[in-house]
Amino acid sequence: MSRSNRSVMNIGCPACNATVNTSLPPGPGIVDTDATSPGDETNRLRGTEARCRNCGHELELYYY
Repeated sequence: MSRSNRSVMNIGCPACNATVNTSLPPGPGIVDTDATSPGDETNRLRGTEARCRNCGHELELYYY
């Protein structure tokens, strides 16, 4: 059995208040910038999209 490294998120749809279930891949988190080289993008904000199955509203999720 395979195991996913993704975090399951349950968020409310702002359009219809239904629960939207989605998952996010693991990110590196926020890293001390003094310890990274210039141009290192470990602290870059990442994003993904999810769609409400109830009303079709598109949600954008951002994470580190």
